Amino acid sequence: MPSGGYREGSGRPRGAVGKMSAIAVLQAKATGELPHEFLLRIVRGRPIDGQVPTLEQRMSAAIAAAPYFSPKLAAIEQRVHSSIRAVVSNRPMTTEEFAARYLSTDKLLPLPSREEGG
Repeated sequence: MPSGGYREGSGRPRGAVGKMSAIAVLQAKATGELPHEFLLRIVRGRPIDGQVPTLEQRMSAAIAAAPYFSPKLAAIEQRVHSSIRAVVSNRPMTTEEFAARYLSTDKLLPLPSREEGG
């Protein structure tokens, strides 16, 4: 019995609309306004049924509308190794390799002399 991978005829057909998407489209057609458009009316402080939204309501609407306009930032895991790694082999550098690299960099960026206050 196969497990995972591509199987002919499996999955949702191309162009098919999910149940929740279909309901949202029907509701939008009934009211003539999409959810994010409604939220933007609140954010902008426009009267709705004769009531002007408060600042608190406008802030809540802005928070709710944000995902419609910009994606959430993904968390990025960063690992920092405590030892210095060689660029090519990803192994710790020997003292000689580190000194050679430092000295080659030293030619590009001279260190200040002791007379200069360094």
